[in-house]
Amino acid sequence: MSAEGYDYRTRASGEVVIFHHGKLAKTLGADEAQEFMRAIEGGDTQSAMAQWVGNDGQVEHPGSHAASGGGMRNNGAAHGHQDFRRKTG
Repeated sequence: MSAEGYDYRTRASGEVVIFHHGKLAKTLGADEAQEFMRAIEGGDTQSAMAQWVGNDGQVEHPGSHAASGGGMRNNGAAHGHQDFRRKTG
């Protein structure tokens, strides 16, 4: 099976944040992020992201959570819109 469901975003600080099915999978520091960006040039980005995260793209990580997205630039692959309901009471 091939890896799928990955997306990444870059931060102004130079970090890269990798998501799997919309959930935070891994944050790469500036040095790792530069290496990651070189690794995905002209290759299979889904497989590369799966390798950097440490799985084949089909494993859900317990305890992972979605990032707030503040201060991030999109890499062009949009996440679907989600409506959030506020608890009242």
